[in-house]
Amino acid sequence: MLKKLEKGMQLGVEKRIQKKEKYFWYSYAVQKKNDIYYVYECEIAEENLAQEVYEYENISRYLSLEEVIKNFPLKYEISFSDIHTLKGEKIFNINFYV
Repeated sequence: MLKKLEKGMQLGVEKRIQKKEKYFWYSYAVQKKNDIYYVYECEIAEENLAQEVYEYENISRYLSLEEVIKNFPLKYEISFSDIHTLKGEKIFNINFYV
């Protein structure tokens, strides 16, 4: 998995969570480009998916994989080891942030 990340592939995880009586989608993705690791994190209410109205959307930049792992947000019972290849889809477009 880490070799794919080092080659520039985007790895991530998406999870549907319930908060009180509403459902939300939480997404986390990492991609390396030009020796910088771009980390994307967002959360959106399921009812707002069509309108793309996010609860929050963040991008962070790190110089090492160790920093990425150290700063992984421990939310919703997801850990860094849960990220995986996204098989043809991408959670974020890295070119918007380079």
